[in-house]
Amino acid sequence: MLKSKLLILFIFMPVVVFAQNPDWREFKSTHFVVLYQQAPEGLLNQLTQKAEEYYNEITEDFGFNRFNFWTWDNRAKIYLFDTQDQYRNAHRDLDWSIGVVSIGNKSIQSYTLAPGLLDNVMAHELAHIIFREMVGFNNPAVPLWLDEGAASFQERRSKSQSVKNYLVSKIKANIFMDINQLNSFDLRQTEDKQKVELFYLEAYSILDYLVKRFGKDKFVFFCQDLRDRKDLARALRSAYSFDSLGEFEAGWKAYILQ
Repeated sequence: MLKSKLLILFIFMPVVVFAQNPDWREFKSTHFVVLYQQAPEGLLNQLTQKAEEYYNEITEDFGFNRFNFWTWDNRAKIYLFDTQDQYRNAHRDLDWSIGVVSIGNKSIQSYTLAPGLLDNVMAHELAHIIFREMVGFNNPAVPLWLDEGAASFQERRSKSQSVKNYLVSKIKANIFMDINQLNSFDLRQTEDKQKVELFYLEAYSILDYLVKRFGKDKFVFFCQDLRDRKDLARALRSAYSFDSLGEFEAGWKAYILQ
């Protein structure tokens, strides 16, 4: 059984309440403003350094050219609560999460001792924003699995073989989620943690398949086509020559099982 903590959820939410809080102090880097209260300077330095690294790495991993450079007044914001209790009080309906993102506002919220804050949370949530800049913020053709796959792809690079082994066992036992189940899955409507884990790992694996099997250039073309045509099946057909979602699923399964 693969050991993983699926505690991160992206969510579209307003940040006006936090922005108006007079207790927030600011710590700035080239592309980010960290709003904090009592976080130590050492953590703020580490956090902004990691965020800057991910800003460049995510763009490079996906082959995206940047046009919106997040500088000066256009910096992304990171709201860093002092404690888990403060964070959970602000997100009572997400008491299992450790980080949330408001994509349109380019803002991330977490807390100082969040597990994996520097290595997982920042990579995951920043990937959501950068990916959505590419495919469109309000594009209804982007399924949740694709959005979460793009984010999870950034935090699971060192676990790719263990994820593959886990999915091989699920596919062989015929208890994986097919493309139709992935397309219709709603994270907020299930309390089945094993199914949530399977959803995230499949989403990661599909992104891994698209980027590593076919290369960055085709992935960029796929994202552009998805943005412009707003149709998942047509974008897959145009970029990768899959005649149907079923053929796309079969290709991914063959990639896992090879």
